[in-house]
Amino acid sequence: MNKFILAFLIVLFWSDSIFSQGEVEPAVDSIFRSVVLIRNEGFNTENKTQPWMKKNLYTGFGSGLVLPNQTILTNAHVVRDAKRILVKTSFTKKEYLADVKYIGYDCDLALLQVNDSDFSEQTTSLSFLEGIPNLGSDVLLLGFPNGNDSLSVEKGSILRFEKNRYTYSGLDYRNVLKISANIQPGNSGGPAVQNGKVVGLVFQISTLEQGIAYLISNDIIRHFLEDINDGKYDGFPNIGFTFQNGNPKSLKQAMKVPSGETGIFVNRIYPSSTFSKVLKEKDFVTAFDGIRISNDGEMTLANKKEFIIDWIEDKQLNSKVTITYFRAGKENQAEVNLQKNYALELYRDGSDDYFLQAGFVFQPITRSFFHSEDGDLDSSLQYHYSYFIQDLLYRYTTRDIVLSYTFNDPETSKYKKYKYKVVESINSRVPKDLSEFKSIWKENKRGMIVIKFRGMDLPIVLRPESTYQMNQRVKKRYGANYEEL
Repeated sequence: MNKFILAFLIVLFWSDSIFSQGEVEPAVDSIFRSVVLIRNEGFNTENKTQPWMKKNLYTGFGSGLVLPNQTILTNAHVVRDAKRILVKTSFTKKEYLADVKYIGYDCDLALLQVNDSDFSEQTTSLSFLEGIPNLGSDVLLLGFPNGNDSLSVEKGSILRFEKNRYTYSGLDYRNVLKISANIQPGNSGGPAVQNGKVVGLVFQISTLEQGIAYLISNDIIRHFLEDINDGKYDGFPNIGFTFQNGNPKSLKQAMKVPSGETGIFVNRIYPSSTFSKVLKEKDFVTAFDGIRISNDGEMTLANKKEFIIDWIEDKQLNSKVTITYFRAGKENQAEVNLQKNYALELYRDGSDDYFLQAGFVFQPITRSFFHSEDGDLDSSLQYHYSYFIQDLLYRYTTRDIVLSYTFNDPETSKYKKYKYKVVESINSRVPKDLSEFKSIWKENKRGMIVIKFRGMDLPIVLRPESTYQMNQRVKKRYGANYEEL
């Protein structure tokens, strides 16, 4: 049998089996052996917006839930950028090397693989609860707070099933279980257990309410595990357009929508998204897969109402969906493959790519700038980043470039006010991204470099001899290597 098909069948089997119903509650010892301490050794820069700085070794801690086939489920933020991962149970001093097999930043989940066969002899795995635990019911939270070697058990209570922002990405609103519990750093990735079954995974605490924490709910975990059945993680599909409710009768009349139809009006459609080749602004969407949509954007399934965004995101990427809509008085249908909102990935990116020349550092605008140590950034930069998609600014560049840092030098001192300004052009050409910016600079390295910025009347003008001298001074004074051209 083909090795890939065999691996696929194994993953598929255990992703189904761990969600299957079981009547016998596992022993306490088995429950405790299903949780491991995770040590993450890696490197980080002192400042994400200054990636040329020397990197420091760090050790992070978290918890993980043992799954079949020597795999471990944990949070993405526990193992991100890890150079070396060690895991251990509280029953032995032995540490096992683990590798990140799959990671989902948009749902803060990761799957680790341990290759030492002895690991399965020291651990057990639990099944997951089908459905949602009862509100007010108690759960046990297992983990290794503050990286302690001994397993800790904390009692908590289910408060609410809701949709909330996932802090790690800062972008994604997904289902969570809100609980009352005393959660500490290091508990992340540990399971919440009720009657021997996993009801969710600890992943964040409330910064506003004391003693409040959140679990990644089992439906999100199931989506992640089903996604990786094909050997890669794709992520969650996105509806890819904004809309308003279909209540206004006058608007329906103006758009030639039959008065008895219910649905939603399409506002903005994001580029390269699920319905971008099908829908147009002002279309009136009435159904997905033949299921009618209310004027408030809800669908009724098995006597239960579900918001259309949740219905879409519950499906796997590239699943086929049929959409029904009205345009100019005519009813239309189209079948599409569900996609990500690729425009949203611009906000998700935290790349530390940069270009250092002549004492200036240029970087693509990323989320890193909005968590920097410099305090409030230039308001125009914040606006430009936040509305890059909404205001169709992507029509001009794939990714904007910003002057992120200026080294102290007699030649650069007069350009202090240019920091965090967006590059408009280099030698009269608009670069689509940092790679093209570098190429244009390289093409003109023997001549003048003229860089214009949005909101600044005068450009930065660099002579080739000045560029060379500044590169040498910056390297000597600050140990920052410029890029050879």
